[in-house]
Amino acid sequence: MMTSSSPFQAISRLLLRWWWLIAVCVSLGAGLGYFVRSQQPDLWFAKSSVLFDQNIISGRGEIQERQAILGIIETYAGLARTSQMLLPVIRDLNLNISPDELNGVLAIDPAANLPLLEITVANTNRDIAANIANRLAQEVVTVSGAIEQNDLLEFQRAQLRDLASQIETLQSQINDLNAQAASLQDAFSIQRNLQQRSEATSTLRELQQLYADLSASMVDNRSPLTIYEQASVETAWVVTGSMTSVVLSGLAGLILSVGTIVLIGYFDDRLQWNENLQLVHGLKVLGPLGLVPRNKLPLYTMTMPDSPEAEVLRQLRAKLVLSSGGIPPKVLTVTSYDSGDGKTTTTANLAMVSAESGLRTLLVDGDTRKGNSHEIFKLPNIMGLSDILASRNSLTDLLSQALLETGHENLTLLPCGRSTADPASLLAGPRFEQLVGILQDRFDVVIMDSVPTIGGPDSAFMAEASDGVVIVVHSQRTTNRGLNRTIQTLQQGRQVNIYGVVFNRIPLQVTSTYHQPYYRRNLAISPERLERELQSSTRRRLLPSFNSKVIRDTNGEALYSFPAAAVQLGISTAQLKEWVSAGTLTPQRRGLRMWIHQKEMERMINKLPRLALHTQSDSLPHPENATDSKRPASLSDRLRDQRDAILGYAQGAEPGDS
Repeated sequence: MMTSSSPFQAISRLLLRWWWLIAVCVSLGAGLGYFVRSQQPDLWFAKSSVLFDQNIISGRGEIQERQAILGIIETYAGLARTSQMLLPVIRDLNLNISPDELNGVLAIDPAANLPLLEITVANTNRDIAANIANRLAQEVVTVSGAIEQNDLLEFQRAQLRDLASQIETLQSQINDLNAQAASLQDAFSIQRNLQQRSEATSTLRELQQLYADLSASMVDNRSPLTIYEQASVETAWVVTGSMTSVVLSGLAGLILSVGTIVLIGYFDDRLQWNENLQLVHGLKVLGPLGLVPRNKLPLYTMTMPDSPEAEVLRQLRAKLVLSSGGIPPKVLTVTSYDSGDGKTTTTANLAMVSAESGLRTLLVDGDTRKGNSHEIFKLPNIMGLSDILASRNSLTDLLSQALLETGHENLTLLPCGRSTADPASLLAGPRFEQLVGILQDRFDVVIMDSVPTIGGPDSAFMAEASDGVVIVVHSQRTTNRGLNRTIQTLQQGRQVNIYGVVFNRIPLQVTSTYHQPYYRRNLAISPERLERELQSSTRRRLLPSFNSKVIRDTNGEALYSFPAAAVQLGISTAQLKEWVSAGTLTPQRRGLRMWIHQKEMERMINKLPRLALHTQSDSLPHPENATDSKRPASLSDRLRDQRDAILGYAQGAEPGDS
């Protein structure tokens, strides 16, 4: 059993309901993105690459770690964005931009897993883009060479000084060994001295050669950075109004629209109608009420009687009868949370369908604060409910002056009145209960329109004197908090019976249950048209039009077309054709069409087998004259008999009691 919906269910319904808004936002976003991108010039991208020597820091020790090299590349990437490097590029290429503006069109990043620094330039001219990329790469190489050369020269000078010191020390050692050799006499000492002088001399020659090589390398000005790839117009690529811009703009529209709907659904406290909704806040959902066009209001059960909106109101009355154990509620109160929810219109039309069923119905305008039921029936409001309750005169005498005939059969109106006394105090007194008791005796059904619960506790007092209450909620604005407040107001009364809730202003044609007017036979032609055809056929005789449904023969007797004969016999046109084929009915040809004579239908009806039932009531005298006893009762007579039988049953009378 489905109860009131959660925020997530409300969001799902809103997404399904507003799918067209999502589609519109996506289309607008994509269209706007395409338009903006189409107004912009094409951008050309050119890229050059700078290669870093793997032994870039070998002069300080052989370090091959990848992180060290990557750190150096990132350092140069930062240096390439400085004004010291960009200003020469701007000057040499005669660019009329600032270093900050040039930085805005640059992308300088290390290549993945390679000792490369990639310089990408965007410009509306591909030649300029390629020239900027190549000139900046060259500037990076030049600056890096100057930096590395200064560091290397300083290192080489230090190495030369160290080598010179070692050579001097070693030469001094050799001189000392030569001096010692002159004074040596034993063979062992002479041999050892000779060996030491030989080793020192060999080491001295190596140091001298190293000093010479190092001195020669000081003239090498090579940079550790080289240009690996130069930018060219052939390798440049262009970005035009591609689908990426359109897709991103459409995605932005999708996110914006869906996000807005989600926020609305999550924070929206309004009651949401659902066909499968059976309970809301513990109350039974009695169904929807239709979204009626303004030109059909207020009595839409009269202006559009065959519409789904009128039928669901009749279904509401039937549900109330079932809720009361099969007996129509004697006194019914209709209320809502706020004015404008459709309470008064619903009450008036509910009284209309009750009167149409043959029950003597009284519509009581209990909204003594702002009631306007009298205007619905084009009646004045001279004396009404508030005047009767505020007066001390006899209730019966006052009612005889206040009750107004509405002009509709079986329907009477008690206006709201014009008394300025406190409405709540009038309804809370014993006089109101006495009045309701009198009205119950005089009428079969009393339907009361009450004050909205937002206007005061009046509805609670009226609910106490009623058999039950129906709450009307506006499907587009009544909130859960408003319904809770209405329930709390009604429950302040003693033993208040709430039949349930009806959702007003629901577009029935889009639901799966109420899209048809209601379950009834589809006639080939309407009875009203058939009646008009019968009246006009006396003037046509044997010259009918192509659309004629009834014609007359020379004797003035009617001949019916197949659809008209089917309506007269209460069957479908297909069934009529089967009877004609079987010989049950014999048609006559008039011109190009087949017709069924009136006498032919009467002949078939008279041959129908009938079963006569004899009951004790047959021996009772008929109230009508004997000559009229076989005359079929009219519709109003049958409804009156039905009403009297229901009243007799409700009052405990036996069938047949007068």
